[in-house]
Amino acid sequence: MKNIFILLVAACITVPVLAQKKIALVVAVGDYPQGGRWRNLSSMNDLKYVKAALEKNGFAEKNIDTLLNQTATKANIIKALDKLIERAGDGDIVFFQFSGHGQQIEDDNGDEPDGYDEAIIPYDAKANYDPVTYTGQNHLRDDLLGEKLQQIRKKIGSKGSLLVLLDACYSGTATRGNEFAICRGEATAFQSPGYHPKVNIDLKGNSGEEQGFLKLKNDNDANMVVISASSPNQMNYESKDINQVGVGSLSYAFAKAITNLHEGTDYATLFHKIKAQIQASIPTQIPMIEGDVSQEVFSGKFIQREENFKIERFSTNDSTFFINAGVLDNINNGNSFKILTTDNTLVAEGVVKQTGTFQSLCISNKPLNKAEAYIIKIDGISYGSFNGSVFIKAITEKEKNGRASLLKKQIENNIKQYPFLTVTENADMMLDITKQSNGNYLISLVEKGDSVHYSKTFTSKDTLTADDWKYFMDGMKRIVRIKYFRNIADGGTYANDVTLEVIPAKLNLGAGKEMMMRPNDQFSVKITNKGAQALYFTILDLLPNNDIKVLIPDESEEPQDYIIRPGETKLISSIQVDAITPRGKEFFKGIFSKVPIDLRLVLNRKRTRSNTGQLQSFEKVVDDMFSENTTAVHTRSSISQVKVEELGIVTAAFTIWY
Repeated sequence: MKNIFILLVAACITVPVLAQKKIALVVAVGDYPQGGRWRNLSSMNDLKYVKAALEKNGFAEKNIDTLLNQTATKANIIKALDKLIERAGDGDIVFFQFSGHGQQIEDDNGDEPDGYDEAIIPYDAKANYDPVTYTGQNHLRDDLLGEKLQQIRKKIGSKGSLLVLLDACYSGTATRGNEFAICRGEATAFQSPGYHPKVNIDLKGNSGEEQGFLKLKNDNDANMVVISASSPNQMNYESKDINQVGVGSLSYAFAKAITNLHEGTDYATLFHKIKAQIQASIPTQIPMIEGDVSQEVFSGKFIQREENFKIERFSTNDSTFFINAGVLDNINNGNSFKILTTDNTLVAEGVVKQTGTFQSLCISNKPLNKAEAYIIKIDGISYGSFNGSVFIKAITEKEKNGRASLLKKQIENNIKQYPFLTVTENADMMLDITKQSNGNYLISLVEKGDSVHYSKTFTSKDTLTADDWKYFMDGMKRIVRIKYFRNIADGGTYANDVTLEVIPAKLNLGAGKEMMMRPNDQFSVKITNKGAQALYFTILDLLPNNDIKVLIPDESEEPQDYIIRPGETKLISSIQVDAITPRGKEFFKGIFSKVPIDLRLVLNRKRTRSNTGQLQSFEKVVDDMFSENTTAVHTRSSISQVKVEELGIVTAAFTIWY
């Protein structure tokens, strides 16, 4: 009876459960003070579209705070952000948007790779530096904004979500287009007279590590997705709605994309739709996204996605386009594919006409709507010239079906499933099956030079599990990928515009004036842009032990953070030869491009990205043009002058010796 009474009492007790909230702050400045350098914008029209889109996605009107025009001073924006932080709770969904001007401003704490902070421009920020009246105190720097956003992430926790839209831009090159189109942003940086930006990148962080929006996350923080209207070196042009009224390109694209979004869609798909909408009217503008895009829109849930490709940009017409995948994704000339909408409706088919290292040019059999987002599904992986070889070494056993023999046979059968791998004696790598003194078996993946990065011990079982095989396959794929990067030739559209030099702290020259270094030696890498195009850059470090590192950017940074402008030189300092680096040749490869390329994905994704076969020179990969012919696939227009990729690759090297 006592137990029954306790249960009845417990049943009557209710614990209040706090419901997940959706809260937002939208800041829009369109009418800047008269007499200033800031051009008036259509930001008030952004508010109409964004607010309607939020309300359709479950944001109550009372939970959408706004700061408009003269109320959007720096102080008021900070107060509004503090209020947003105070209101936010565990698991909440938070949205922040700024529509207005942006500008680069001289770095005040040495944390920026290019010597400039990015700042949004509140109503009371001035455009011109004055040593007496205005030194930039009302510019809202990315450092401070990042701190506020980080506090929101901590408040809402790992089950929450934060979406940030920045319909502004911070830099770019003034063009004739600025004379007849409205741009959000200022091409000239805000700086004091005589300011010289610090462009030394200290890998040890002695000059302060940049604390951008996404660089402070820990496992308990919410995911934050940041969508910007344009890449860091571009102007953000306003667009027009169906009534030909001016509106922010990102705001309008976001409102249109999210209004027609299917339930359960992730941020990757949302961004793909936004990008298609913006580039339909402004083809050269490249919106950017940061954060974990696998999270469901306005939800704390994450979605496992099938890997496929998206249209990066259209080419000469509405049936020729580029995808950000090439030979490193095992895509080759002649691959067929299907084109689907984001709800998986088949709309067309096509064929890959030309592949580059990172991009491919494709042709659809039907015209496509440039404002629509599409998914490209390759019909089958074609490995082309990619191939790797492995030797399987097993100890000889008297029993025909001994454990080592069974393991070897299983490995041989598994390898047959991968067209790019062959079993041979003269191989790129070896799987060594060795019996240990305790009766267990050790399988090691051995590279040339006797490097072993993958090994596992097997006790009583005679077979490899799926996880065991995946472990060794990941290792074999990595070896083949690295060999590709070691052998890729210098060249490309921008190769003559850039230089990459290794500068040792103490110069040692060997035979033939070859640069020599010992373990723990210090050196720097200097890059210079002698051309007329601002370029993003990635630097790979290929070690003598066949390992590879992405030196720039590291895991805490974004590819768009690293740009080198015309006439600029940057020094990457505080690099040290690893203490355990074996003897041999170490290479640094710089990859320069008009748009950011994230080679961390190239090296870490599950899809095989490898090539050890006969390679074309990089000039061929980049500059190969389509020849005119009479094939049916060319009937819509000539694509003979299309370049698959506009890149530059340069290499510097030295020898490790003891």
